[in-house]
Amino acid sequence: MDFRNWFLAVGLLTVIGAGSIAAQEGVGTEPAVRAVEEYRMSPGDVVAVQVFEEPELEVGKVRLSENGKATLPLIGEVALSGLGVKAAAGVIEAAYRKGYLVKPAVTVTVLEKKRERFNLIGQVAKPNAYYFPESGTLTLLDAIGLAGGFTRMANQKVIVTRSSGAVVKIDASNRNEALKFRLLPGDTVDCRERGF
Repeated sequence: MDFRNWFLAVGLLTVIGAGSIAAQEGVGTEPAVRAVEEYRMSPGDVVAVQVFEEPELEVGKVRLSENGKATLPLIGEVALSGLGVKAAAGVIEAAYRKGYLVKPAVTVTVLEKKRERFNLIGQVAKPNAYYFPESGTLTLLDAIGLAGGFTRMANQKVIVTRSSGAVVKIDASNRNEALKFRLLPGDTVDCRERGF
């Protein structure tokens, strides 16, 4: 094998190897991109708003009101609840374009996320109100684990009361069922005492 063919072969193997590694790691593949969801703002979140080359319009900290709005200079209240940071920036830019700025460039940053809570009462080691993790999702099994598990007196058939008033009965002794059931903000998990 001459020198030129050797370099060609090594180069080809390098490209093939890099392509297979990228495929294994999910680099550049659509499912890997879809796996990351953009955070959507909600009432109680704290955001910062910057307007490029307009320091008098910058807001270092603003808390979204109960109806999900932020009050900003010149434009007043802007609804941001349910939007990601890019969409929120677009809404604010559109509001500033209506008679104030020609080509605004807005950056929105979430400084604090409102932490949602749920309640665990009854026969668990540490009955209390707990915060949801940063991911925002929590299974019934995870929630019971946060509370230190069931007491010896617990009936593992728990009652979950949703903030809407709906009542759901779950058999937490069935691991699969407890892993599938997702808690929602405002839920109350009642772990009752076993009857004798």
